[in-house]
This record gives sequence, structure tokens and C-alpha cells, in this order.
Amino acid sequence: MPKTNAMGSFWDTKARENAMWYIHNLLDYCHPDEEEFWLSGPVNLDQTLAPFGRGIGPEDTVVEIGCGIGRMTRALATRAARVTGIDVSAEMVDRARLALRDLPNVHLLVGNGRDLGDVADGSADVVHSFIVFQHIPDPAITYAYVREIGRVLRPGGWTVFQVSERPEIHRSGAWRSERTVTAGIGKTLRRRPRRVLNPHWLGSAVDRAELLQAIGDGGLVFDATVGDGSQFCLVHAHRPG
Repeated sequence: MPKTNAMGSFWDTKARENAMWYIHNLLDYCHPDEEEFWLSGPVNLDQTLAPFGRGIGPEDTVVEIGCGIGRMTRALATRAARVTGIDVSAEMVDRARLALRDLPNVHLLVGNGRDLGDVADGSADVVHSFIVFQHIPDPAITYAYVREIGRVLRPGGWTVFQVSERPEIHRSGAWRSERTVTAGIGKTLRRRPRRVLNPHWLGSAVDRAELLQAIGDGGLVFDATVGDGSQFCLVHAHRPG
């Protein structure tokens, strides 16, 4: 796919630099543990669904926004009938196709960074997204994706997604002191995360009123949140019917 947006280019670069760390940065940057990376997928999936009493069923068709190299896609695919993973980075998607080649119920798409593209209206039972929207620099894009979730969910379908409600952590100043402390270590190791002050890493927080408006505009009914006011606010909504 031609490079049409800076988001895709940024995440292509991060995929080549250290894909596992940029997806799951609790890992050691210099020596990311691949086994821990993949084991964290089902753990995080359960952590996002359990607060709402939701689970993925064996007949479900799932859409995952921001699939990366397939960490949570694999977890979803072991529970669902079909999973469509979408990511703005062609490099991430290429790596996911390789990593998930043993899963015939997974379909991966390179997204355009604005919407869910060719995913058909009313085709999904579940839409899931975790640690994705918080990296989008413009919250208007996040709201557009929320409206798109409403488009692709069938009547009775549901969504759980994560957003940030802490605008201060998305400002470069909040990260500069940490970068200063780690710079010396990074020089010694000759490896450290790069461009973490880039807008496509820093991302943005959402406004609750605008988020609820987007949920309604997408034809969805807001159900609940957990982690209100935090970087890891989980949102649950469904499509009536």
C-alpha cells in the first residue's frame, strides 16, 4: 500500500526498530522476551473484557483495530470463529501474517488511518481495541473510528476499546525528564527507544462528552467504563437489536 499518512510511516519504522517493545513496552527494550510478549495477549484480553462480564464466543466474528504483529489477534483467534485485524502499518501487518500463518481464521488488512475501510457494514459481532487510540495524535480520528465501530457492528454486537483520559501525559514535557535519565544508559547500551516524543507515539486523550457523542453518532448505546480519568480507560458499548 502506498504511504499516504504519517501514522503508517511512523509505525512502519517502529516495527523495524523493535516491534515487540513498541506494542508491549513492559518488555525489556534491549532484550524483549518473545514468550512473554505472546503470553501477554490473552492476559490483556481477559483484563479488558472481565470488568464488563464479556467474553468472545466460538461463533463470533471479531474486528480488532490496531492489530500490530498479532499479539492480541492470536488470543482473539483462539476463541472466535473469525478475526479481522487492521493496522495502519504495512510492516506490522506483514509481520503479523508471518506470525499468525498457522491460524486460518485470521484475516489481516492494512488500514488507511482514518476508518475501517472495506470491513462490511453490520459484519462483526465484536470490535476490540487496546493500547491503540491513545497513540493517535488527533482525537477527532479516534472519534471517527468509534463511529466506524458502530457501522461494522451487527445489531446486538458489542465493543470494548481503550482510550486515554489524561491529556497531560500526551505532552512532550511529561516525557523529557525520563528521557534525560535514561539517555546515559541508552548511550552505554547503544540501544534505546527512539522518537518517543513524536506525536504518533505521544498521541492524545479524548474528551468524554465528545466520545459519548461519537458513540451515539455511530448508532451505539454506551454501557459502562472502568478506569475513568486514567490513561487506560476501558469503554463498553453495544449496537441495539
